[in-house]
This record gives sequence, structure tokens and C-alpha cells, in this order.
Amino acid sequence: MPTITPDHLHALLASADRDAALVVVAGKATVVPADPSRDGGPEETLVITTRDAVIAELDTGANEEQIERLAQRLDVALESLGG
Repeated sequence: MPTITPDHLHALLASADRDAALVVVAGKATVVPADPSRDGGPEETLVITTRDAVIAELDTGANEEQIERLAQRLDVALESLGG
């Protein structure tokens, strides 16, 4: 079962906070209102991507297939880190 799913990216894109980030803490992915690396967040928090980075990657006309592919790429990258 993947850690990063399209649902995570949808939640990130739906965030009203421009600084929102998708992070993994203790093996679980979640969207937080601000990128914790900017504030010296907990060391066990791994920032996967930010809202702005996803918007730049997908373009405004992104479809579900593009979101699914991005989620797969992010999940593979996380797995390669041992996440």
C-alpha cells in the first residue's frame, strides 16, 4: 500500500494555506498548514513536497491521471529513501 496517494495531493492542493506541505511523520503522510522545515520543525518530519511545488509541477489544468502519476513518483522517491 502506498504512503503517498492522490488523495494527499488533492488535500494539499485544496489547502487555503499557501505554505502547506505534504509531510511524513512516523511513516504516515499528512498535509500540514506550513512547511515545518522553515521553522525548524521536528527532525522526524520528512517534507515530501509543498503546495507551490505541486502547482508548478501539475499546471492549472491537471487531470486525475497526472495527479496519480505524481503521487506514484513521490511514493517511489519516498520508498527509495527507506520511508
